[in-house]
Amino acid sequence: MTENIRQMFSKMNDETRDEALLLLKSEFNLESTKFVKKNWIIGGRIPEKNQEKIVQIFQNLLRTQVFKINEIRVQL
Repeated sequence: MTENIRQMFSKMNDETRDEALLLLKSEFNLESTKFVKKNWIIGGRIPEKNQEKIVQIFQNLLRTQVFKINEIRVQL
């Protein structure tokens, strides 16, 4: 599941990645977004109990990202 989380994170644009890191920081009461990115995302050391929730958060963020991109395309 860790690899799926990494893949989803890599599909995010910069704005969505920042939002994801902030959400994970607040959701799991962590000290910094740097810790989340360095240890959880890049390092792959995501606690197993949190992985399912992270997948849900990332899926929702990716859906929102796609919706925003499509909305911008329609406006152009």
